Amino acid sequence: MRCTLPLLLIAAVTACSAEDRREPPPPSKPASPSLAHATQADLAKEIDEAGRLGTWDDVRYRWQGQVLRWTVYWRSALCHSEKACNVAAFPIMQAAKHGWMPRLELARDQLAALQAACRAAEPCAVTIEGTLDKLELSPDNPTSVHFANVRVLRRS
Repeated sequence: MRCTLPLLLIAAVTACSAEDRREPPPPSKPASPSLAHATQADLAKEIDEAGRLGTWDDVRYRWQGQVLRWTVYWRSALCHSEKACNVAAFPIMQAAKHGWMPRLELARDQLAALQAACRAAEPCAVTIEGTLDKLELSPDNPTSVHFANVRVLRRS
C-alpha cells in the first residue's frame, strides 16, 4: 500500500501536467457578416479591387456563403436544367466588362417558374435569390460564380 500511494500521486501529477502541455485548438474563423451591399455590381467592384491589391481570398471569404438577391438576365439557350442553368449577371448591350455568367442550381420546380415568367421574352430580366456557395477568383483564371438553392422571385 505504501508503494501504491506514491505511484498514484505521480500518475495524477503526470496526467495533469500532460493536459497542460496540449496545444489549444486553433481559433475558428468567425462567420462572415451579411453584406450591406450585395449586388453583382458590388461584387464586380470588389473583384476589380482584388485584381489591383491581390485580395482574392478576402473577397471570396466575404461573399461565399451569402444569401443574395440579384436581378439577372435569362436566355433559354443557357438554361437547360435545374442543375445547370447559366444567366448573365449584367445586361449585355455592348462589349461586356465582366464576362462571368453565374451558374444557378435551381430549387425544385424553379426551372418551370423561370420558363413561365419569361415565356417568349429573351433576354428576360428576373430577380432570383440563392446562396452564393462557390466563388472562384484568381488573377490567372476567369471568375466563376455558383449559386445553390435558387428561387425565382419575379420577372423584373
